[in-house]
Formats: sequence, structure tokens, C-alpha cells
Amino acid sequence: MTNFNKFITIDADKLEFHSSCSEGLDEFLLDEVKNSGLKIISSNRGGVFYHGNKSLLYNFFLSTRFSSRIAFTLQKFVAHDPNELYDKAYSIPWERIILEEYAYKIESMTKDSLENSRYALYKLKDAIQDRIRQKQNREALIDREYPDIEIILRSNRENVSIGINITSRPLNKRGYRLDTVSAPIRENLAQALIYFSDWDKESILIDPMCGSGTILIEAALLLKERGYINKELMYDSFIFNEMFFNLNYNVKPLDTNPNKILYGFDNDPLAIEKAKKNIERAGVSHLIHLECKNILELENTFSSETGFIITNPPYGERMGSTEDLKEFYFQIGKILKNKFSGYRFTLICGDKSLLGHFRLKADKEKNISISKLKGKFVSYQIQ
Repeated sequence: MTNFNKFITIDADKLEFHSSCSEGLDEFLLDEVKNSGLKIISSNRGGVFYHGNKSLLYNFFLSTRFSSRIAFTLQKFVAHDPNELYDKAYSIPWERIILEEYAYKIESMTKDSLENSRYALYKLKDAIQDRIRQKQNREALIDREYPDIEIILRSNRENVSIGINITSRPLNKRGYRLDTVSAPIRENLAQALIYFSDWDKESILIDPMCGSGTILIEAALLLKERGYINKELMYDSFIFNEMFFNLNYNVKPLDTNPNKILYGFDNDPLAIEKAKKNIERAGVSHLIHLECKNILELENTFSSETGFIITNPPYGERMGSTEDLKEFYFQIGKILKNKFSGYRFTLICGDKSLLGHFRLKADKEKNISISKLKGKFVSYQIQ
């Protein structure tokens, strides 16, 4: 455990935080911050700036579904050139931030007065290294691959900000997804799809084309330990631990719904095996039932007349020709209408031209990004 007297005081209540997101999830993230009770300072495409009391921040960091990164602002200042950046960065007590046992790296995105981001990065690095040598006669460790501390340098015109990420790994990389199939959905995009579906965390949720299990796992994580889906990443972060060291966050709450209400199917036995491994790593095996079965052979043998079907079906080059996919989507629509009346069907699609072949009427849609593709979330109430 870090010696708190050595480390600079981080008073979360007085800091400005920034959550960034990817995949065009800025609207989801903005809603999430608003609903958390935190005070929004500003927002832009790809991120939200906010502040709040320690308990609200603590719960938000552990449970945010759409943040890719969370950083706090360490210092803001004006710098007209790289030398002024160096001078003002040197005044920051880096020796009390980058302790002897920790390594750091810098991410830089600057413009205007600091037009060369790479040069600005090296000036900041020099300021950090020189300060620590001067104050403690040691070299600060640098690790570009697996740092303990990730420092963020940004500038716009002459305005410079230096921040620190709460975790050195993106929040959407939770560590369980080591076994994947082709074109898996990303964790935070799966969370957005689940949120878009309006799943109530009590009803049955079925992924009939589950692949390596990401949608099911992300749903299951919402049922565990107050929905603290970022628990492992946060508890591994010494920045998070320093910030909230006086909160009793080691208490493990009971599962929200311990019943097995999540069902996954796939016609590929290898995909099911990979999903099982990922589910075990995520610690949610007790919440998910898996079975190797083709969606076109799926029967409604579930105990509820209503439920949620949420999936990431094949599109593009993931399955055969365009004609094959059109027929496949048509057959899915028939299965849903004939056997799953009363259920809500929600999917992510990277080829919007295929959606009409379900022969279903969507009641809500949202355009999103899927890597470099322009895709869509679509939801249907099956009649």
C-alpha cells in the first residue's frame, strides 16, 4: 500500500473530471453523467467534463458503462511555447505523484502554440524527469506499454491542460475477453446496446447469436455487485485507491438478481467454448446458460411470455453473400413473429440495407459507429 504521506493529496470533491468515449456513444455518456447526480461543466463530441462529491464520483467510476477513459485535471495554465510548457510543468510536484515504485507514460495531443505534439511530449517528460532528479536524486520510471500512471497533455491555442487517467487501461477492456470470434462487439458498445433495449435487469435476456459472449457477460456484470462493472480495473489502479482510500469499497454486495435469466445460443461449437471461457473469467457463469443451437431452430421454451432478445447478427463479410444474408434475416423475422410474440428484439447492424428483410416494424433506431462503419441500433416490439 502506498504511503499516503508521500503522495500528493487528491481531493476528489475539488477536481474536474473528464470521461471520454468511443464508437459515437457521446449521447449515452452524457445521459449517464446526468443521471448519476454529478454536475456537468461542459460536454463535446466524445466526452463530458464534470465534478461532484466523493461518494457520487466513486459510484460513477465503478459503474460507468460508456466511459472509455476517465481523467482528472491536474493543472491548467497558459503556455505560449514549449519552453513555457517546460517551466510551468516543472513547478508541479511530480516527485509526489510518480513515486519510486511506479512507472508512467505521456499521451499528447496539442496544437496552436504547441503545434508539434511529439516535441511538447518530450518537453513535458524533461520537466518531469528534471524535477524528480532535482528533488529526490532519482530517475522516474517510464513504461509505454504497461504504465501505472498515464499523463495526458492537451492544448488549444495557448491554453494547456495536464491530466491523469484514473486507470492506465481503457475501461472498455475489462480483461475477460481473451477468446474471441470474428468481428466481436466491444464491451462499451454492448453496454450501449443493452441500455438502448430498455432491458429491466429482471426479465429474460436471450442472445441467439452470442459468439464469444460479450453481450451476455456485460448484462451479467450489471447484476453483480451493484453493477460495478469496472471494479477490477479500478481496484488495480493506485490513483483510484489514493482518491478513495477512506471509503469501504471492499464490501462485496450480493448479486442484484441471482437467478439464471441470461441465455446464449450459437450454432458454432467453437464460439460456445470461447464464450464459456470468457464467462468464467468474468465470474458470471452462475448467471448465464449457454447452448449450441442455430437461431433458426430456436423454440420459445422459456418460462416468460415477455423478454428481451439482444444480439449482434452477421453482416457484411461475416457470413456468405448478400443474398444469403437477406434470406437469413427474413428467416429470423419469421422465427421471431411465430414464436416470440411479446418479446423485444434489439440488435446492432452494420449494413442497414439488410434490416428490411426482417419484415418487422422498428419502433426506435439510433445511428452509431462500428469501428469505421456507420451502423445502427434498432429495436422492435414483436407482435
